[in-house]
Amino acid sequence: MRKLTIKVKEGQGQEIKAIAEEHEGKNLIVQQAEEGEVVTVHLSNQRVSKFISDLSKYEKAEITLVPRGVIALYPPQDDAPDQVTDVTYRSPIEIFLGGLQSVGSKVGLLSYAVVGGMLVWVGLYTNTSYLLVAAMLVSPFAGPAMNAALGAAAGKGGLLKQSLLRYFMAIGASILITFILSFLIGQDHATPMMVSVSQISQVTILLPLAAGVAGGINLVQSERDSLVAGAAVGMLVAASLSPPTGLIGMALNFGNWQLVRSGVFLLLFQLVVIQLTAALVFRYMGKVTVKGVRFADGRESVFRLSLLASGLIIVGMLYWQFSRQPALQKGSLNTQITEVMRDELNKMKDIETIEVSARFTRGTLPNLNPVICELYLYNRNKALSDQEVKALVQDVLYKRIKSEKWNADPMFDITVLMYPGEGK
Repeated sequence: MRKLTIKVKEGQGQEIKAIAEEHEGKNLIVQQAEEGEVVTVHLSNQRVSKFISDLSKYEKAEITLVPRGVIALYPPQDDAPDQVTDVTYRSPIEIFLGGLQSVGSKVGLLSYAVVGGMLVWVGLYTNTSYLLVAAMLVSPFAGPAMNAALGAAAGKGGLLKQSLLRYFMAIGASILITFILSFLIGQDHATPMMVSVSQISQVTILLPLAAGVAGGINLVQSERDSLVAGAAVGMLVAASLSPPTGLIGMALNFGNWQLVRSGVFLLLFQLVVIQLTAALVFRYMGKVTVKGVRFADGRESVFRLSLLASGLIIVGMLYWQFSRQPALQKGSLNTQITEVMRDELNKMKDIETIEVSARFTRGTLPNLNPVICELYLYNRNKALSDQEVKALVQDVLYKRIKSEKWNADPMFDITVLMYPGEGK
């Protein structure tokens, strides 16, 4: 439930009160003011937008909306438990104006982008994962992404363009600072963490999809209905966008275009998916439309064109991702190759699998997509020497992996283990 105060001319207070009663307003108060009357109204979240719309004929009305949940108690007392559980969604006007309030200044946006970029750089350079988490908390990418979605849902082309511009400004600042730091430190090669971030999974779309839905729901739900803190949702959005910025800046420094390509793909793909899913949440769950209060100048064509453009970009990038292996699918192919090796090893008698892993390298060999297959085995077959076991396993696994359409070039590191005292 929300509290509103409306200041109108002398004699209009009772008219406002009557309109509020039509919207099931509770605990209504009409008070005299110096230059008119002030009406205090408590309304259910979903009735706020329509109530304000009905006040449009009062041109000089001064409206104050407190964007905080209030508990309004009124007779009969037995209904008190139901009265305090108003967890309906925020009104469309509150969702929209609340999003605009989060825009902030460009100085603050760029400052946080630089700080986030510094944390990403240190995390990627030193292979420190918790610094990447810190960067996700600081990076200011969630706000522009959500505002772009709000602009699309409300048909506000200006807000959509402004939000996208702010997004790319923040991204550019993060990329620039990571490039400068890598240049100053003289970095010439990718770190293991950079290679890990660059390896895109076949299910990469699920992360921005979840981020867009969660971000949209967080702004639509009332605070008493939200089970997740806004900072956590913002971190989820930044988790999709923050690491690739550091990857691009650092890789640009030493000219690894494969890593740059992966970073650019992640940034564009995840932004578009977040924007599309959040816009749909705002549109159909939050009821933020071109006919919403105080933003009726939005155009339906803007929403439809943004929807079409986002859809085409997503389809095009998915085609790019899946048209050629393993370039933009290495993250999940690592797991698939590991599973295939385990299946083949299980078919071999007297060879026990201790540990198996597969990981693509950053692809520095010409015309090859090397995947390092690391195996730790135990040989129970007394008829075969350890070297013969290695040769047998390598031959079988090489043929099996090359038979798939992964376009992977396996390179094996096989260790045959023995129990203590077994070689004496």
